[in-house]
Amino acid sequence: MSTPSRAMNRTRAIVVATLAAAGLAGLAVHAADSTDTTPQAPGAHHWHHHGPGARFMHVLKQLNLTPEQQTQIKGIFASAKSQFRELGASMRSNHEALAAAAPTDAGYPALLATEKTNAARRIDQMSAVKTQIYAVLTPAQIKQIPQILAADKTKWQQRHENSAPAASASTPSTSS
Repeated sequence: MSTPSRAMNRTRAIVVATLAAAGLAGLAVHAADSTDTTPQAPGAHHWHHHGPGARFMHVLKQLNLTPEQQTQIKGIFASAKSQFRELGASMRSNHEALAAAAPTDAGYPALLATEKTNAARRIDQMSAVKTQIYAVLTPAQIKQIPQILAADKTKWQQRHENSAPAASASTPSTSS
């Protein structure tokens, strides 16, 4: 009988399960802490979009769109959604095949050509959607877009620059 071996395996299983639970709990706490808890102003909208147009959606949220504009823009995204999904599926499967293929494989040039075609199609689709949305916006709203993008870029750069010193400042010094 190998009782010590079984006990060791059981101990390992318990330790692994405990670490996994602690990791999941940490992720849950992080997710709860990182959610935006600032109250929304009246008329603020919760558009959750994580696809190709996520950054553009973020900009659109800041343009004080009228209810009619919101409806039109949601319709534009809704009509384009199936095309984006179809192209996304094609891109993923082709990308996986390309990643698994060696450059010396006979099918590699065809996979590479498909990758390029898919990228061009995605750019065309995004451009078509953006063109349709710009047709809904007022000239004043269109003029705000570069300012919003510049402000967002500045905020990102400040967070990025401030994160490195904060990490080094939080480490304890070893003075005696």
